[in-house]
Order: sequence, then C-alpha cells, then structure tokens
Amino acid sequence: MKVILEFDYDVDIIEWPNVRAEEVKKHQLVFDKWLYNKNNNHSYWQYENSEKYGVCYRSDAFVEWLNSIVLKDSAEKATILIIGTNDYDKDLPRLKF
Repeated sequence: MKVILEFDYDVDIIEWPNVRAEEVKKHQLVFDKWLYNKNNNHSYWQYENSEKYGVCYRSDAFVEWLNSIVLKDSAEKATILIIGTNDYDKDLPRLKF
C-alpha cells in the first residue's frame, strides 16, 4: 500500500507491503518512541557537545525502522517511491511528522 509521509513543506511516498490503513498510525507511535529513545544508536541523532539533543530524518528513517522491526521476517520490504513532492493522491493513508 502507498502511504504518504507528510513533513513541513512536502511529502514523501512509500510503499508499505501488507499493511492495513487502520494500522498505519499505530505504527507511527511505536516508531516515534524508538526514534526518540536515547538508548537507540541510530544515525538520525543530532549532537551538541557530544550529547544527543534531537533527531533529523525523512522517510528513510521510517522505512529503515519498518524493514528492521515491523517487516523483519517478511520477504517484502518497504521502499521509498518519491521524496519531496506536493503532487500526490490526497486519499492515501497519511502520517504527519
């Protein structure tokens, strides 16, 4: 299923296999907890004086998380279809970041 990831000025579109529209927002909440957990050493941290203080990411972070956690045992993986567009189907499921 195509899913819109909405950022401040534009959107990315991903392909997310085997997901139902009603599950999309639930997964975003789990992703947010993972992303902001300072015990996770992912590549999206921003540092100041060697201390984690925030994150900087786009759809690559969400797709990485989906593939390594949610779709870990699946042969099909999520992929990024389009980065930074304003031309998309407004009826697709959407996550706001």
